[in-house]
Amino acid sequence: MRYAIFDLDGTITDSMSYWRNAGQHFLTENGYDYDEGLNHIENKNWLDGTCKYFREHYDFSVTPESLHKWIIDFVYDRYKTKVGFKPNAYELLTKLKNDGVKMCICSSTDKFLMQPALDRLDLNKFFEFTVHCREFGAEKNDPVIFKYCMEKLGAKEPSEVAVFEDALYSAKTAKMAGFYVVGMYDKTEPNKEQMQNTVDRYVYDYSELDFDKLPK
Repeated sequence: MRYAIFDLDGTITDSMSYWRNAGQHFLTENGYDYDEGLNHIENKNWLDGTCKYFREHYDFSVTPESLHKWIIDFVYDRYKTKVGFKPNAYELLTKLKNDGVKMCICSSTDKFLMQPALDRLDLNKFFEFTVHCREFGAEKNDPVIFKYCMEKLGAKEPSEVAVFEDALYSAKTAKMAGFYVVGMYDKTEPNKEQMQNTVDRYVYDYSELDFDKLPK
């Protein structure tokens, strides 16, 4: 394999739960126990819905803006101090780097947020560059962002490139665009069976990868 595009959260780092369970982390830091009701708030209007839930159930006077700032500060701290690797991710990156594979990160997370984790976990040395959806101007439901990464790495065709993802929507995008897709299990992705049926290889641990089946 000569080229690889990696997602970060849930794919290289075990960090998705900090994002997905942000409301619960907010409660915990304010001295409250687990509240299952937070699991039923619609993702589309999650900030508004969570603030309303907090006002109704806990009498918190929190606005979507203040909750968003709290989440950003909270996740930034976790990147800086706690976030670790998915199983054998560091070992995989080391092998690929030693084999001369050109790699990049393509992430929905802003660069300033993930940078503390990249520095602390010594990840910068593996990647040619990082691409971030907000800065780029497209989410990972649009293949243009994967094709941009492919071309910047030096590949000419998607079939030359392995894309590593933990989320179904982005794995689907990459697969439909012709990339070889490796799916990494993450407990925050609810559509595990669909994910398994979408990707070329699905793993719980990167030691399970068969390198002979990756793009040549």
